[in-house]
Amino acid sequence: MPNIMAGGNNTPISEGYKSITAVGAGIFTELQLNRTVSLRLGVEYSEMGGKKDGMQAMPTQRLITEMGNSIGMGVTEKQLAALGALMINLPPHYYANVKNTTKFDYVMIPLLAQYGCDIGQSPWRIYVNAGPFVSFLLSGNQISKGTSKLYFDEKGTSTLWDILPLEVKGFVTGEFPIEKTLGDPATFGETKITSEMKSSNFGVTGNVGIRYQCNRNHFFLEAGGNYGFITVQSDETNGSNRLGAVSVMVGYAFSLF
Repeated sequence: MPNIMAGGNNTPISEGYKSITAVGAGIFTELQLNRTVSLRLGVEYSEMGGKKDGMQAMPTQRLITEMGNSIGMGVTEKQLAALGALMINLPPHYYANVKNTTKFDYVMIPLLAQYGCDIGQSPWRIYVNAGPFVSFLLSGNQISKGTSKLYFDEKGTSTLWDILPLEVKGFVTGEFPIEKTLGDPATFGETKITSEMKSSNFGVTGNVGIRYQCNRNHFFLEAGGNYGFITVQSDETNGSNRLGAVSVMVGYAFSLF
């Protein structure tokens, strides 16, 4: 159950996330140093992210970029000037009433020190492990569902079109269907945000587990979590966030010796 947590440089865009349910899977190798202590190295696929529902802040820069991309290769100097006028006159973020889920796909490499002991003479063994990890971003996506006007404030009293000065409205309307974009309800969808994120992370992870041993076969159940020390946004203009997760995993291992 990962979540996106405010990382220090907080704005309405970076705050207010709740945890989601995600999946993870991986492989590992474990080197037994003695009867109780071992080292464990893994390679895992890990989904991270969080969600927001209801009225929430969205980055204006992304809206302006999408408008610019819709022009294509035929952008004119007046259209560039109109985009610049919007950037100056619009706030850094706007509000929309949507359901929003942000997801990241990572490859995580944890290195754990593990301590374990058998439960009497039974085949059961309990253990704890902890250590650092590095992770590498595969992709990032923001999935927004719903239709909403683009509001200036969280209470939804004014749209982005409402707050533009008259002279700016007259200038930009000649270059874009701007009144419809900023004043009418918009349908939201999926946006790739991989390029907006840092490519790697570093943090700590740990687990408490119980293992059933049957000859060389081991079946285990463990619960734990991880926390990334590095804020994930490459540009922290709209705030910064860190990633963490609480996890429950089941697995199987085979002893070579």
